[in-house]
Amino acid sequence: MSKSKYEYVRTYEDSSDHILLKDCYIVVRIDGQKFHKFTKRHNLLKPNDKRCLDLMNESAKHVIKCFFPNIVMAYGQSDEYSFLIRRMSDLYKRRQNKVQSLICSSFTSAFVYYWSQYFSSNELFTDRRPSTLSSSVVTLQYPPAFDSRCILYPNAKVVMDYFRWRQVDCHVNNLYNTVFYALTGQYTKYLISSSSSDSSYKITTCDKQVQPMTPKEATDRLSKTISSDKHEIMFTDYGINYNNELEQFKKGSIILLNINDDVLQQIKPKKKNWDQIREDIDVDLNQFIDVKHCDIIKDEFWDQNQSLLT
Repeated sequence: MSKSKYEYVRTYEDSSDHILLKDCYIVVRIDGQKFHKFTKRHNLLKPNDKRCLDLMNESAKHVIKCFFPNIVMAYGQSDEYSFLIRRMSDLYKRRQNKVQSLICSSFTSAFVYYWSQYFSSNELFTDRRPSTLSSSVVTLQYPPAFDSRCILYPNAKVVMDYFRWRQVDCHVNNLYNTVFYALTGQYTKYLISSSSSDSSYKITTCDKQVQPMTPKEATDRLSKTISSDKHEIMFTDYGINYNNELEQFKKGSIILLNINDDVLQQIKPKKKNWDQIREDIDVDLNQFIDVKHCDIIKDEFWDQNQSLLT
């Protein structure tokens, strides 16, 4: 950049360009901006639209590959995703503005880019498709937006409790939403194929048809109910066994970067940092990325993935 008498204005950037504390875990969480309006405008399925959740996963995988190998884990549910950055990472010199804005913008652009891949199929429905839909082909109506925040965590225990908190939130919200949309007649049932493919499924309506309630009536019906009450309503009135709902809906999605230091050294040329070579890596990074829908509240998950928090 050429010198000029106006260059002094750059010094004002320093006051807002915070450096994230070293030797701390960084979590960047993104959330959909006004996604209630977005889901309504695009007529997404209730209580979960697997197409959109899979698109969120695809966007998260894109982020992990863009910032390889700094992000070691991501957790997503509903319209949010959390990314865990290595404790010793020096990504963008730990400049908060840079880290936070680039992860959010990368996710958003991927969400738009891959939209048609997940919403252009018309092979999703059985003959009993939800009455609100005539086709599963959905055109993006307007640009979606996501906000983001950057959080520092001092130790592994707090990081584990953070992700446990997000999965508990997923469970509570999904249980409520499932029975709520059953009551209002908007519940969508996913039929899993006998094939082992995770993406092989069909969509149909509820087996038992009951006069639907208004949203207010459903809210009043669920007022002061506990978990067991919600299970009873779904099973008795609608024939829905919540235990048979997709694990992706009940537990969210966990994406792990499974790669050891030996492989990293083979990929990374000597005397170069990751920021310099990331775009030149001639390796399919998908082989190191696993998507799971499992329990991360119990210690078993963390015992099996201790390398995430080193």
